[in-house]
Amino acid sequence: MLKTTVLTKTGMLKTDQSKHKKTTIIMADNWDRFPSNIGEMLGPIEKKSFVFNYKKFEVWQGGTCIFAGNSNGQIIAQVINEQLNVTVDDASINNHIKSQFSFGEISTNNDRIMWSKDIFNSSDKVERNNPDISSLFYKQGVLCKVTFTIHDPNTLVEFYS
Repeated sequence: MLKTTVLTKTGMLKTDQSKHKKTTIIMADNWDRFPSNIGEMLGPIEKKSFVFNYKKFEVWQGGTCIFAGNSNGQIIAQVINEQLNVTVDDASINNHIKSQFSFGEISTNNDRIMWSKDIFNSSDKVERNNPDISSLFYKQGVLCKVTFTIHDPNTLVEFYS
């Protein structure tokens, strides 16, 4: 019997025992690295607008992908008055995420730049399908993955270039 432990999409460790001799190697993505600076407590972070053209999206709830697809969609994010105003230009995903929303806080943390509404949880204000956190993942300075964490309902929406 073969015992395999893997890191799942949600970051949980999963152990599987199988009679089949199958080896799964999970390679960590080599994302660019950033200093840990939550809520700009260690100093200001440059706020940049971006346009992200994505080819694929996935919607996750409870560790399960509930909806996925290929798309030629676009995320348009503009910094105006220190706020990141985001538009997800893709009708195929709008049942799971609002098409327009904004963030007012920026952080960096290890492998991502994070935009958020309330990173220190000073209020309990959440809105259905309205993202509370966005993570931007870069490889060699190129934006390759954008994720949105939604707390009502508990959802992770991922977009890939």
